[in-house]
Amino acid sequence: MKPFKVVGESIIRKDALEKVTGRAIYGADLQFPHQLYGAVYRSPLPHARILNIDTTKASALPGVRAIVTGNDFHNRFGQFIEDQPFLAYQKVRYAGEPVVAIAAEHPEIANEAVQLVKVDFEPLPAVLDPFQAMEPGSPLVHENWNEYKILGLARPVPGTNICDHFTLRKGDVETGWKESDVIIENEFNCSMLQHVTLETHCAIARVDAGGYLTIWTPAQSPFMLREQLARALNMSMNNIRIICTWIGGGFGSKYELRAEPIAVALAFKAQGRPVKVVFSRQEDFVSSVVRGPAHFKLKTGAKKDGTLVAQEVKAYWDTGAYVTVGPRVNYNAGFAAAGPYKIPHIKIDGYCICTNKPIGSAYRGFGVPEIAWAHESQMDALARELNLDPLELRLHNALEEGSISATGERLFSVGLKPALEAAGHQIDWYNKPLRTITPEGKLRGKGIACFCKLTGTPSTSSATIRLNEDGSVTVLQGGMELGQGVNTVIAQIVAEELGISVNKVSLAPVDTAFTPYDKTTTSSRLTFHIGNAVLQAARDIKEQLKVLAARAWHVPPERVVVNDGLILEQTTNGSGRVIPLEQIGKSGILKEQPPVIGHGSYSTSDIFDPPDVETRQSSRPTVFWMYGAQAAEVEVDPETGQVKVLKISAAHDVGRAINPDACRQQIEGAIIMGLGHALLEEMILEQGIVKNASMVDYKIPTVADATVETVVSLVESNHPEGPFGAKGIGEPGLAPTAAAIGNAVNNALGARLNSLPLKPENILAALKCKGRMGVER
Repeated sequence: MKPFKVVGESIIRKDALEKVTGRAIYGADLQFPHQLYGAVYRSPLPHARILNIDTTKASALPGVRAIVTGNDFHNRFGQFIEDQPFLAYQKVRYAGEPVVAIAAEHPEIANEAVQLVKVDFEPLPAVLDPFQAMEPGSPLVHENWNEYKILGLARPVPGTNICDHFTLRKGDVETGWKESDVIIENEFNCSMLQHVTLETHCAIARVDAGGYLTIWTPAQSPFMLREQLARALNMSMNNIRIICTWIGGGFGSKYELRAEPIAVALAFKAQGRPVKVVFSRQEDFVSSVVRGPAHFKLKTGAKKDGTLVAQEVKAYWDTGAYVTVGPRVNYNAGFAAAGPYKIPHIKIDGYCICTNKPIGSAYRGFGVPEIAWAHESQMDALARELNLDPLELRLHNALEEGSISATGERLFSVGLKPALEAAGHQIDWYNKPLRTITPEGKLRGKGIACFCKLTGTPSTSSATIRLNEDGSVTVLQGGMELGQGVNTVIAQIVAEELGISVNKVSLAPVDTAFTPYDKTTTSSRLTFHIGNAVLQAARDIKEQLKVLAARAWHVPPERVVVNDGLILEQTTNGSGRVIPLEQIGKSGILKEQPPVIGHGSYSTSDIFDPPDVETRQSSRPTVFWMYGAQAAEVEVDPETGQVKVLKISAAHDVGRAINPDACRQQIEGAIIMGLGHALLEEMILEQGIVKNASMVDYKIPTVADATVETVVSLVESNHPEGPFGAKGIGEPGLAPTAAAIGNAVNNALGARLNSLPLKPENILAALKCKGRMGVER
């Protein structure tokens, strides 16, 4: 019998049929008998003291069943600093913060009741600029960090709005400046972005008569949310159950608690009835989470031949009104801030700053796309200063096997140079000039960018695989399918190890009451971590099958092997008995025997070398690094400032492609997303109020933009510890896109724009400035 070989094959996604036929049940689709509907009164001011809340008229409205305020429910939650109330207590810190929550028989009644709420505010000075927020004497968003429980990673600065300060030190930059022939300094900016998921935030919560709390939600990190709720509510985890629905887009926005605390607060007053909270699109813009704006200052020293000597980076992350995952963004980006280059002298400082603005949180890449925009723009500026080819400059300095990283780690599984070469080749880098002018007067340019990114370490994943009587298997694991295809990849890994058809592998829905623990669906970690866990569980099943077959055949277990989907009795003459695993139900060896259930777990705690808090030097700060490169060709209309992206080539080191098409799809989708970051997307605020909180005024790429030509190459460096050599690709596809497009635009213009998005008015201003300086356009 020919064994099944599925790893490395581009099989159709296991969730495809449910989604394209509309049978997939998302959070907003759920309905329960006797369900109530929640609505929220939100602060109209960015910073104010709450003097009085009057809900008299709202509570008198027929159909209203529960009203809750921060006075009733001022529990706090947070991953790194527990600073966030379920509902605003004593004061509001951003426009859109929930103040009063109402549950009613119908959504219309709940929304009408919200209009009847009256809140008296005392406006307070709002701090809206992160640099002003860092100044001594600036109004404080949080008066005293010591009032909160600080967990792990965060390093707030007392008496300031700085909620975290990250430092990394390697070598001595002062020595580096002295050894450099050329030193350049630049500043770069990234705008505030919305995740704009198809499905807005939603949750349903119910508290039964015994106090048992059940939540249905499209959560990226159900076990983390359960832990945070248990701390905030002072409940045992076994009394909190999170049942995950399909997720209609996450990109980090559904990483943490958002609609859930409101639904939970109402559920505790709803006398056992479930309460459903679904954010409107406007609420998602102003009251969920955003990618906070960022500002970077870079100073780089190099030799005349382009050899990098020193890099200093100061990163400023506007995390908005609450800390949330700002310290993790600061940490991730800080490790990547010097770029994927061999640099002997490095100094990195990252600051997370609270302001009275929407909450900055996790966004695909956790700060790496922003920092890549900065360091890759700086590399192009250096290439121009030294009159060197930008691709050659990168190849000259790129990390490779055996290189020492910014943290002092000796690297392995580094596919960066092949990725750079492939991305350049795909866009015909050496055969076309970086800048040309078409006969119609359009300006064309090419640009390239690369990146490095770690995955969160330490972390743990666990899995259980149950062998069914017909030879099929059911997998229980805690990773969430966000559209990235992880359910298919897990099924392929299990099928490959057991030697069965991937159609014989199914995954159970994620439910914290039954599902084995997984840390979180972020950081491009699932294929690596859960892949290793299910491999271990599949091998556990094979060992159990040896024992069962040996018992049935009356031979020692040592005489039995399980390989390529076959249970084989080893004999000297080759006449041993054989049972195909897919026919095990007919063999009889499972009848009245203990169930075959395999268990597996994978943790990186044993390989993790905790970095020094000040220098971040470590022999192993992460279990794996991700690398990649993208190149772009653009056309700029000098009359309108409009940019058209003609082509993007991408090459990413995936370790090993378990499902090549799924990898390409991730990268292609990320490229379109990155196109929006480069050219279109920006949340506009006036006095702390979001002015474009709708799909009419906030522009994202449409299907028309998805027609840009994309060419994707997969570089396979085969990580020795990954399942079949795999790493991760969920976030990396986005990391270099905006930087590559930006460098292409700047090369087309022959000028440098340092802020994203690249607005037509800024492009026209740059061209006008060049014209005044007498530079040929």
